[in-house]
Amino acid sequence: MPPFNVVGTTPVLLFGERDQMRGEVWLSNPTTGSIGVSGGSVLVNFASPETGTISFPANAAIPAGATRRLGLNLGIAPFTPPGTYTATITLNTAAGIQTIASTAIVASVFLPALGPTSMTFTGVTASSTINGSIVVRNRGNTTIAVNTIPNETLVEIVVSPGVLQVGAGGSLSVAPAPGLTTGGTVTFTNATPTINPGDWADVDFQLTTPAALAANSHFRVLPRITTERFAVDLLT
Repeated sequence: MPPFNVVGTTPVLLFGERDQMRGEVWLSNPTTGSIGVSGGSVLVNFASPETGTISFPANAAIPAGATRRLGLNLGIAPFTPPGTYTATITLNTAAGIQTIASTAIVASVFLPALGPTSMTFTGVTASSTINGSIVVRNRGNTTIAVNTIPNETLVEIVVSPGVLQVGAGGSLSVAPAPGLTTGGTVTFTNATPTINPGDWADVDFQLTTPAALAANSHFRVLPRITTERFAVDLLT
């Protein structure tokens, strides 16, 4: 008979997302004496099984008739494939070794990261093609298929009056502030690689400016790759 009763659902749930896996076990001591716990481990049967050590302070124990929570916090590789894995929690107690069946669930994480997040091109003219490149990293555990960058509306960054504060009697303090004026459409073509978890790709792209583009102006467009956007400033 195991030293402790496991309170709640068995197998015990270990839930992993990104680089952390967490779980808890409620243990009840049904005996008439205190039972010490000196250590333990968690084994998760990934494709390559991983074992983590559970550390306890000196003289750790569950008193007679008491119930205690054992919290578990494990580090996992962020590119661990999503899925359900069998696991085992092992406790080294003064009354013998106890094993507790567990289920480890790794959530699916779609997490692209772009770099740089902004870039600037100067001397831009109407109906011109500009070449650029952006690094796309896969920081999740699911494959990323880089999409064709959709066409986006260009905006001109202009200076317009902005209210700083409202004073007593309704008086206003106004100062120049950045504003936006919509312009034409920027079109894109780009490489469309598939990026495996933990990998990255340098994605080349071309953008074509609208047929009408005012000189000596500052324009901005926010192209999107999958769920993420980056800023492109165009100075004419």
